[in-house]
Amino acid sequence: MKYTALNAEELRKMLMAGAAALGRHKEEVNSLNVFPVPDGDTGTNMNLTVEAANREMAKHMSATIKQISDALSMGSLMGARGNSGVILSQIFRGLAKGLAEAESITPHVLAIALQMGVDTAYKAVIKPVEGTILTVAKGAARAAAKYSRAEDLNTIMEKILHEAQNTLDRTPELLPVLKQAGVVDAGGKGLCYILEGWLDFLEGRSIAETPVPAADAPAAVEAIDGADLEFSYCTEFLLTGEDLNEDVFRRELCKHGNSLVVVGTSGLIKIHIHTNNPGLVLDFALGQGKELQDIKIDNMRYQHREILIDPQADAPQAEAKLNGVVTVAAGGGMEEIFKSMGADYVVRGGQTMNPSTEDFLQAIKKINAQRIIILPNNKNILMAAKQAAEVAGKPVVVIPTKTIPQGLTALLNYSSDEEDLTHLEAAMQEGLAKVKTGQVTYAVRDSVFDGQPIAEGNILGIADGKIVTVTENIDETTLNLVAEMVDEESELITLFYGEDLEREAAEKIAACLEETYPDHEVELHPGGQPLYYFIIAIE
Repeated sequence: MKYTALNAEELRKMLMAGAAALGRHKEEVNSLNVFPVPDGDTGTNMNLTVEAANREMAKHMSATIKQISDALSMGSLMGARGNSGVILSQIFRGLAKGLAEAESITPHVLAIALQMGVDTAYKAVIKPVEGTILTVAKGAARAAAKYSRAEDLNTIMEKILHEAQNTLDRTPELLPVLKQAGVVDAGGKGLCYILEGWLDFLEGRSIAETPVPAADAPAAVEAIDGADLEFSYCTEFLLTGEDLNEDVFRRELCKHGNSLVVVGTSGLIKIHIHTNNPGLVLDFALGQGKELQDIKIDNMRYQHREILIDPQADAPQAEAKLNGVVTVAAGGGMEEIFKSMGADYVVRGGQTMNPSTEDFLQAIKKINAQRIIILPNNKNILMAAKQAAEVAGKPVVVIPTKTIPQGLTALLNYSSDEEDLTHLEAAMQEGLAKVKTGQVTYAVRDSVFDGQPIAEGNILGIADGKIVTVTENIDETTLNLVAEMVDEESELITLFYGEDLEREAAEKIAACLEETYPDHEVELHPGGQPLYYFIIAIE
């Protein structure tokens, strides 16, 4: 069957077919990791992002093209995880803008929308790097523009996929680190699978309805004393319109309740608020937009139901403090260390567990503070944190911490009552360049890096993102790694040992370091982190 155009339902099925194709190949995408370490999560992050989009689109089974497009944009925005997921969500955001006003999806409309997706994604990345998913998306959009006058979508999609795959094959020539590792770009590969799923649908190879994954199971809800609630009605709805301004809604609706969340695009906004008068909220929304959808009003005094925002946030709270901190860490020891140093909330995550934009928004809502500081502690989490900051509805600053030691260093300069947010941000960033980060982990596959052969199971020592030593045991790698990192200015060596290392083994290595570096202070702490035997900070 040849599709000359798609209606809303066909568009939804095509988008879901793309998600299904990615889901089938996510582990293959994960395996395309430049480093042979156990943190290949590009496929997982992209898959979780499209699953979130699927859940949002599934709410509109009989819908318009605009509703499907807006659901794609919002769902992927909230579910975006990792750099690859955030970039994909921006591609979808631009794509949705290009599709939203169309009466049907023709080759010409698709070509325009794909280019808008590329433009939006490039604008979202401060320093775009060629040889990545961005380059593959650009190649796909270029082919779409060239064949935009095709008679049917099947033909143009074949050309789009062909050019995307050709561009993917060229990514090692554009990004030397890919060529060195002998792989193509993982994000670009994931995008190719999405496009392949779109073509599968058009060619009739993806007829069955794609199952929509359930959201993560919510935590158990503690009993709420209805008498203590300041606002009774948990009110949620979608509003469609033109040029909807999120700031206007945040400014005006905060007068009518608390626990306010406003996210979305200029054409579709999702609102959540606890209020005593849902009618006033809905009337205001209608005055700003065109149509209300998915209205849900719960009386929390009687139903005590789970709601979007943390139930504990509904209990009477003290006056909000000035500053609060959200940080990211994995491992019980790491969580306790961050909390002891002043972090208010620890989002569990890190390598292979990148939090989503919505995870950060939920964490922000759980802190009773006027302003929030986020410490991502991982370069692959930075974009999701920044995306959350843009839609949080209160001042949020993201300190660009890329490692656990950097996050801890930033907290040393944190003050919960510092009134000058700009000064606080500068102070927390000041020491980041002074701390060196080491990681000891294992190789998950045979490879060659910097001309050095690496066998699966080898123990790797990584200094600030670069593999500097490879041996067959943890002790030797750790000692070699510290030797590479210590210099004349170093004073303190801090070891955080992971869940796969016994304390006795860690103490033995720490004792060796104390003997080797008598002029340095050596500290040992249980981090409990997965995947990494040691995380090392040298200051």
